[in-house]
Amino acid sequence: MTGAEVRYRNGGDNSILKMILIEQWGYRCYMCGRPKDYTDTQIDHLIPQSSSVAELKNARKQYSLTSSFDLHGPENLAPICSKCNREKSNQTFEGAGAMLLALRKAAKLRLDVISAYKKFGSGTRLSNHLLRSIAADLAQTEAREAFETYAPAIVQKLALLDEDKADYVTYHEIVLADIYPDDFHDVFIPDVGLSLRTRGRTAMSILQDVCGCQLTDLIEPRVHDLVELLQGQVHQEFESITEPSRTNAGPTEMIHLQVTIETIDYHRYTSVLEFTFQGSFDAYLMAPLVQDNLDGDGIQERQGEAAVTGTFSFTADWPISTEQGALDISDCTIEEWSSRLDVT
Repeated sequence: MTGAEVRYRNGGDNSILKMILIEQWGYRCYMCGRPKDYTDTQIDHLIPQSSSVAELKNARKQYSLTSSFDLHGPENLAPICSKCNREKSNQTFEGAGAMLLALRKAAKLRLDVISAYKKFGSGTRLSNHLLRSIAADLAQTEAREAFETYAPAIVQKLALLDEDKADYVTYHEIVLADIYPDDFHDVFIPDVGLSLRTRGRTAMSILQDVCGCQLTDLIEPRVHDLVELLQGQVHQEFESITEPSRTNAGPTEMIHLQVTIETIDYHRYTSVLEFTFQGSFDAYLMAPLVQDNLDGDGIQERQGEAAVTGTFSFTADWPISTEQGALDISDCTIEEWSSRLDVT
């Protein structure tokens, strides 16, 4: 099967593709970011499949899509929950920056989706039975009872192959206080979540029960750090633009930020417990720009937009001999960074 054959089929069976998209996107709706079950998830076309030739042409230009971009390919598909899909209808969701972030993520995941689709082996009986169990509606009593009876045996069989494979991810939302960026009066509330496996959940319990630390109190200042780091880095990138002319950037405003803490690890060093937090972010920022006119006479006002993705980390140390809640928390550090700037 070639990559071109892994695509959405109108009126066809897209159950395998749907399952793989949900897994690759972290079992969450790409719009609201909340964890969703297979039965409450649909496949969404980021650029609507009903787009006319002219609309698709405009989208290619606006989002710098390649000539091989396929409306029905993995590069334009994402899992969406029923509620968000009803609200979105047949339109692109609000905000060009958010759309750009989703398209970039879909493009990044394209080869992984194709590879997973090929490995699934849709022609085998076992694969089809496993897919049926994933797609089961557990709101139905008989399906729920069967799942509760037989699923543990499947998990145990998986653990016998490799105990790490029997691990699972849980998702928790973290509600932070409003953030008021220094240069703006508008309230900004980031979307923050914990997506943790067993060791991460154990670390979270130790932090709360042993160290006496509330995660919200620990994570909130680090998110503030991250906002400032992103604003500062994007501001520098805007000011580094020299084509078609030198650029001066005004204050950078955070429009959208989704943060996910993906791992919390812990180690004991003599009398200190050290916790390491690692996560990812998707952000969209804007800033007013001023550039010299090409004729050298006067200036022109422009607007800069930045779609940014990456990873970050920070640590928290708890001296075992100290009182609960007294943690030494490091500054937030950006580990990986990818950005795209647009000037209009």
